[in-house]
Amino acid sequence: MNPADLQTLLDSGESSRIEFKSGAFHNESLAKEIVAFANMRGGQILVGVEDDGSVSGIEEPAKLIERVIHICRNNILPPLIPDLAVVHYSDYKILVITIEKGHAKPYKVKSSNRYYIRAGTSAIEPTQEELVRLLQDGAQFHFEVSALPESQLDDIDRLKVRAYCREYRKIEYDDNELAQICYNLQILDEQQRLTVVGNLLFGKQPARLLPQAGLELNAFDGTDVIAPLIDSATLLDTLPDCIQAGEIFVRRNSHIRPIFNADETRRRDIPDYEPFVVRELLANAFAHRDWSIFGQRIRLHLFTDRLECFSPGRLPNTLNLTRALAGVSYYRNPLIAQLLKDYGLVDKLGRGLQKIMHHYANEKCSPPEFDQSGEFFNVTVYKASP
Repeated sequence: MNPADLQTLLDSGESSRIEFKSGAFHNESLAKEIVAFANMRGGQILVGVEDDGSVSGIEEPAKLIERVIHICRNNILPPLIPDLAVVHYSDYKILVITIEKGHAKPYKVKSSNRYYIRAGTSAIEPTQEELVRLLQDGAQFHFEVSALPESQLDDIDRLKVRAYCREYRKIEYDDNELAQICYNLQILDEQQRLTVVGNLLFGKQPARLLPQAGLELNAFDGTDVIAPLIDSATLLDTLPDCIQAGEIFVRRNSHIRPIFNADETRRRDIPDYEPFVVRELLANAFAHRDWSIFGQRIRLHLFTDRLECFSPGRLPNTLNLTRALAGVSYYRNPLIAQLLKDYGLVDKLGRGLQKIMHHYANEKCSPPEFDQSGEFFNVTVYKASP
């Protein structure tokens, strides 16, 4: 970082990615800010800058760097190593601490045993739901195996479980073994309560126990959501049923165009959206979505020129868009992914997005677009070219 870059940060003031810190800081205070940045998207701490943005500088940079390293190694769990740089600014020296987005979340301050996240210009303690998401990001916990408190064995659709076991797992059992079979498959917990995955795949009424379950479908007669609505449905069924209904919905509200060869002797039917594209979008959305986020469902919006699939939650912490498009497979919900694979609805090798990209490239159509700018993942695919 050069003085010009530093001046830009000073002029911008504190933010969700920038923190000012006096050179006379307390160890626990600095540990708290570092933890908050590591648990979120990373950030920078400018040591030697007061809260109002005035520069006070630091003394003995070498000793201060050693102190910061000691804090990161001994005051934070798990330990981390930030990037440290001393920048000269006028007659002062400023220590710039750069913290990357952590890959071993959640981080906490060792002495207080507390976790922190960055919210605006402050480090705050996360809510229970936010802590669950941090644990998921660090691959220390999978929300899909959480038990639903108000559930019981009778909430299971026994016919669905039996059909799955018989057709896909080659398991035969009598009714007395149902609870044990469901426990072995992680559909039930020790207290015979449905898990999230059990409810989503085999529950009688998934949305009753988990309000964010289901799929919202909307077809618009235009290119934005203020256009007239020509068809709409909210599905509260199990995931395989939702995926199948989503395919039917898109087929019902789109077109198939006949294309003939030069001699007009052979006809080829071209749908606006290939069924496998719709199926892959929905299956990946259900396999990757963050089920700990309440108040939002996966939704499919069909416009006159495109199809959008929205899923709550960003990509898992160890997976970015570049790796996903390269075929790297990592599922936030491995059990859901496995069950959808058993049903033939998802490719466990992580090739879903790759297959979609190759299809649009081969058809010389506009490529899919991906948006993960917020706490969601949105995929846009465009209608086949005439």
